[in-house]
Amino acid sequence: MSDTEVPEQSMSEQLGFSGPEEEREAINAKMAEIKEAVTEELIRDWPSPWKSENMVGAKVTGRLSSHKAYQTLMARRRELDAQLGIVGAARQAEEAQDPMGSYAAKIRKSREEPEEGAER
Repeated sequence: MSDTEVPEQSMSEQLGFSGPEEEREAINAKMAEIKEAVTEELIRDWPSPWKSENMVGAKVTGRLSSHKAYQTLMARRRELDAQLGIVGAARQAEEAQDPMGSYAAKIRKSREEPEEGAER
């Protein structure tokens, strides 16, 4: 290695983390902080008598889907998950043993495979 070459750093290291695991932990903490703030704001500002845990959860999810900082963090976490080989919650739900999940997987599989006797 010559004097002008700089060892290549991962993005995590460039951002000041010791590695992708530490960056992922920081991202999860920041996402939880944002979600908590959005939830508090929603509960404080939503006068509806129809507040329930499910309704609040749905509204928070909706607001987070348009929250730019949260979505940026989510995208980076997905990159880190892929880099670390972590199976995401969506993939886990897809592979779950619930009846509708397996039904959806069967439909998807049937669409991917050509039918017997069909021309190729």
